Amino acid sequence: MLIFFNSGIMKRLFILFILALVCFTSVFAEKYALIIAIGEYDQSKTGWYPISAQNDVPLIERTLMELGFEDSNVLYLADADATKEGIMNAMNTLYSIINEGDHVVIHYSGHGHQIFDDGDDEIDGLDEALVSYDAPMKMEDGYDGSLHFRDDELGNM
Repeated sequence: MLIFFNSGIMKRLFILFILALVCFTSVFAEKYALIIAIGEYDQSKTGWYPISAQNDVPLIERTLMELGFEDSNVLYLADADATKEGIMNAMNTLYSIINEGDHVVIHYSGHGHQIFDDGDDEIDGLDEALVSYDAPMKMEDGYDGSLHFRDDELGNM
């Protein structure tokens, strides 16, 4: 006995199967976040003015909790701890605990900066960068950009 299926029905069944699979895997996905807030820059050392980045933290926390993030799955990095090395370590810690399919939010409050392109891959000759706590404002005295967290580095992570 041969049974013929309408191709429209097969498409609908396939779509329902995919949706069920996505919903099933989302149920088991964990939610993680990294909140980076740098407001108390040391102007005498870096040239950056302090800003009110800490004001963002409670707003982001509340939003994450409303979205079902567990407080224990939210990592924080603030001010003097948010050096370039600190940011890299926090990103590596986050990367070490997440699994494929998990939901991840990374929030940054602080200064941003365009600095010279070190990879020759930018049309405008400039990398965009997050300004870590210890990154200088001015590119002088042979500064190589190593204290800024460049867009390429974030992309590679």
